[in-house]
Amino acid sequence: MTTSSGPLAEFLRDRRESLTPAQVGLSDSSRRRVRGLRRTEVAELAGISADYYLRIEQGRGHRPSAEVLSALSRALLLDVYGDEHLHRVANLSAGHEAPAVSDEVPAGIRELLDLHPETPAYLSNGTLDVIGVNEAGRLLAPGGLRPGLNLVLSVFEHYPDPHSESHWRRTASNLVASLRYHADPRSPRLRHIVDTLSATDPRFVELWQRCEVRPHTSSWPLVYIESHGWVGLRSETLAIPASRGCTMTQFFAEPNTPGVEALRDLVRRAYGREPRVEPSA
Repeated sequence: MTTSSGPLAEFLRDRRESLTPAQVGLSDSSRRRVRGLRRTEVAELAGISADYYLRIEQGRGHRPSAEVLSALSRALLLDVYGDEHLHRVANLSAGHEAPAVSDEVPAGIRELLDLHPETPAYLSNGTLDVIGVNEAGRLLAPGGLRPGLNLVLSVFEHYPDPHSESHWRRTASNLVASLRYHADPRSPRLRHIVDTLSATDPRFVELWQRCEVRPHTSSWPLVYIESHGWVGLRSETLAIPASRGCTMTQFFAEPNTPGVEALRDLVRRAYGREPRVEPSA
């Protein structure tokens, strides 16, 4: 988690340690004492001096220029989301706590959750805490969704049976990458989530150490629905500009897929009636 060296230094260190020499085109004939790349290797790949890179990773000196950050992004094989994250954390102040994560969402946004009751939907904040959910959404995921539940903590609390292991890992990987992308690295809430899981769950440690960065956006996730298991659905996640860091995620089923019947059954259980329209519509 974030140390006194600051968010930028921490992210550079984590990303450097997540890579192997082979991934960046370097030979590795010598015995390594540390995980990942050496600082000198990153500096060489970025075209900067080893001493300058050391100062950046230790949080000493001024903020690197945009050109240096871009060079480091290429050296560390960051994709577009990783590059965006790198530039964002470079602007955060070391030694300062993040602004409190707000659970306040405009009333109109909360009303959207119930505007289409047969579409499961939830609201989440920057640390992936659920802050609002409609009745259909409450029946998604093992144990269900509810305000106050953290999506990352929940997925590691509910391991799948062996037949669903690959589905679970895909979901867990996406959530961990989204947590790193959305959460302010100085956040005490983020620190609690990472420290809690790091102390108890090697599966989380493995995923966190990959240093992957992806937004919680539209995708084709596998969602757990009781009595149906892991079902492929389409999700759309929208950022809420009026509430910093919050998103709304809705789930749909494509026609002629198992998800259609799964969502139909979910609506029956949520509202005690037959769906008025096809869940895939």
